[in-house]
Amino acid sequence: MKELTNLHHLDVSGTKIEEMPVQMGRLKSLRTLTAFVVGKSTGSGIRELREFPQLQGKLSILKLQNVVDARDALHANMKHKKDLKELEFSWGTEDADDSQKEKDVLDKLQPCMNLEKLTIGFYGGTNFPNWLGDSSFSNIRVMHLSDCSYCWLLPPVGRLPALKELCIERMKSLRTIGVEFYDRDGAYLTQPFRSLEKLEFREMPEWEEWVPSGSASGGEYGPDFPRLQELILNECPKLRGSLPCELPCLKKLTVYGCEVLHDGRAATATTNSLNYKSLEELDIHGGCQTLLSLLETKLLSRLDRQCLPNCNRLQSLTLSNCPTLSSFPKDGLPSTLTSLDINNCRKLEFLPHEMLAKLTSLDYLCVQNSCDSMRSFPLGIFPKLTTLQIRGCENLESFSLIEEEGAVENLSHLNDLQVSKCPKMVCFHEGELPTPNLSHFVVSDCENLKSLPERLHTLTALRYLSIWNLPNLESFAEDGGLPPNLRSFSIWNCKRLRASSVGEYWGLQALDSLEIDGSDHVLETLLFPATLHTLRISDLSTLKSLDGKGLGHLTSLQKLEIDSCPSLELLPGEELQHLTSLQTLIISSCGSLQCLPEEDLPSSLSHLSIWRCPPLEKRYKNKTGQDWAKISHIPCIKIGYELII
Repeated sequence: MKELTNLHHLDVSGTKIEEMPVQMGRLKSLRTLTAFVVGKSTGSGIRELREFPQLQGKLSILKLQNVVDARDALHANMKHKKDLKELEFSWGTEDADDSQKEKDVLDKLQPCMNLEKLTIGFYGGTNFPNWLGDSSFSNIRVMHLSDCSYCWLLPPVGRLPALKELCIERMKSLRTIGVEFYDRDGAYLTQPFRSLEKLEFREMPEWEEWVPSGSASGGEYGPDFPRLQELILNECPKLRGSLPCELPCLKKLTVYGCEVLHDGRAATATTNSLNYKSLEELDIHGGCQTLLSLLETKLLSRLDRQCLPNCNRLQSLTLSNCPTLSSFPKDGLPSTLTSLDINNCRKLEFLPHEMLAKLTSLDYLCVQNSCDSMRSFPLGIFPKLTTLQIRGCENLESFSLIEEEGAVENLSHLNDLQVSKCPKMVCFHEGELPTPNLSHFVVSDCENLKSLPERLHTLTALRYLSIWNLPNLESFAEDGGLPPNLRSFSIWNCKRLRASSVGEYWGLQALDSLEIDGSDHVLETLLFPATLHTLRISDLSTLKSLDGKGLGHLTSLQKLEIDSCPSLELLPGEELQHLTSLQTLIISSCGSLQCLPEEDLPSSLSHLSIWRCPPLEKRYKNKTGQDWAKISHIPCIKIGYELII
């Protein structure tokens, strides 16, 4: 330790150090210390922190359960470390054996008033010391309280004038959040949480009631959270009642796993008095009844019946895992909506045509495992839609192009179309897709789909095409080939695709990446395009050789992967030698392949992987295989489980 007396910075974060070295106090020049670990054998060693009044930046004090005497914590002299900006205090994960001692320790670790961020974790006291929440901490901007399992009361953090972000999680004994949270009980009458912008509650298993401060909305001191922009409630399964009614600056509301948030008795008050006039993003995960009631009534205000006043700024709406939700509001959704994500809401009736037409700002739409009653999806109804994803719609049969003026023009914005797991879908609409800017097109897991849109070659902007698990697809791209500017093409498990429909008709002259998986017929007449950088061949049960596929012309190929081709017996050595750009060769689950080509592999090869190929693994085993010398020059080799570098 003597040799380190001039040390300025010591970082032990991320290490497995069990305790700090003895005689830490000798490091008089230390300015930054990321963590101080209190060891079992040196529990009183925390006193040595008094030797570092000059510490600055962030400090974590860990394993505080090992402090022998609370007076040792006082001697750490945290109160006078004026340059510390962040003081994480953390105890062990085991149950507290002395709740009062842990409170005394935290009490005596009171930090300097200049603190900006405070984290307290695994604290075992039943309540917090008086200094936590003192308004004299006028610089605290961020506070995290986590895993304080015995605390049944929150500190009065509403007093902190600069607090912008507050996260409270896994406080297993907390049942009620009351006026003490705001400290508006008559003794302290200024507005609470005057600067708070983000409030987060996570995994609060016993929390049942959220009591407001007692001041009426719009009263003398205004709302409880006047500047709150984001509210997150995650896994609070017993929380009942209503949310704060007056959140004038709220932009994002996320509720996840709070199924009994509304107990029925406060229904009228909840839906009639909520003031979220700035709300832009609403994410509902789980069937919490308070928020569902907002959707089942009206989101837009009327003079005779206000349900969610001034909610005309809503831009993003996510509905997830709401099995009882059956309908949207009678007046539809706000025209300001740009993103709509519906997931696992099977009973939900999709919006009728006249309501869809009002969503003139919608940019992103995803319907997943929802809206079982939907038989056809209307294309061309949204004038600004760029992304459309339809997944797991069990009764969807087709798409339809609406017969209205402007429908084709509306589709000009669409650049991402994904359709998957729609078992009753037989075809797209008749004719070609009038989507000139479509760049990403995926169709997968539609077992009854027999055809893709006509004249795919007209999609000149298409760069990525993936067709997966379409066992009844018989043909496509026979009326002009594939799009001329396609860069990546994936085809997997299209076993009925006729060989005559591929090859010269596809026109793959600009392709960078090609993946053929479980579609043996495709490879029968297909010649690999010379532009390929990546080629993956997988799950081809009848493939015996790659001879005659144009492999030798792939001078730009950088990665070749061959997987699950049990009949493959031969790799064309002469052609492989011409792959002068090849860097990665991966061969897996090809049990009939006995050896690599006799000719030398390309000198450019830097990574060779052989996996689940017993004959090859034995032949090229590190140092002991009969042909190990032929590959030993490659910088990185993986044979089975062994990585050789």
